[in-house]
Amino acid sequence: MPDAFIWYHADKKLEPELLDWINEVEAEAGVRGKLYIRNQQDETTFMESYIDVSRATIERIDKLAASHPLFENINRRCESFIQISS
Repeated sequence: MPDAFIWYHADKKLEPELLDWINEVEAEAGVRGKLYIRNQQDETTFMESYIDVSRATIERIDKLAASHPLFENINRRCESFIQISS
């Protein structure tokens, strides 16, 4: 199964709420993600990663995000990859 990487630009002040979001995803979709941050001069990028998840799980996460007020003005982009080396 693929790994999913969901990234978006958001205000750094949202970090605590995004950490709570990771817990919500685990409770609602049954998968524990990791949250990453990249601070650049003009923007902050967050990335959620979910390892070894089905397409149905990725779609469930996307559906949860679409109905969550935290993401109303945030454009989330999801990319999936399958690991080919160890």
